[in-house]
Amino acid sequence: MANATAAKPSSIQPRFIRFGDAPGYLGMCRDEFNKTVRPCVREFPIGKQGVAFDRQELDEWADAYIEAKAIEKATGQDNNRPRSERRGDDTWREKRSPASTRRAVSGKSTKSTKGSEFERVLELVTGKKQSST
Repeated sequence: MANATAAKPSSIQPRFIRFGDAPGYLGMCRDEFNKTVRPCVREFPIGKQGVAFDRQELDEWADAYIEAKAIEKATGQDNNRPRSERRGDDTWREKRSPASTRRAVSGKSTKSTKGSEFERVLELVTGKKQSST
């Protein structure tokens, strides 16, 4: 049976957040909360053994953290282009990157091989071997 004195769920967020719930409130694991957040916010006893944090102070810390650590995106650049969009007439780059480790290889291209030449080579490979005696 549930504890009759336990807090009832409501649509109003409580001002005090218990230590066990505070990392989840900020969306982080307990270890990261203890290293990053706990030294920066005040904590106070609640009940006989509990420790709590002020929700508004946690919100202020989160706002300051976002302001300090946020990575600014370049404006005017559309980074949200659909990945499945066809490139249409766009051509691939023609020049190799100077950092490329691949070198040009000499030899005969197989792309220009005509059908009759292919058939001749196929016959050589799959045909019966001639006796050398």
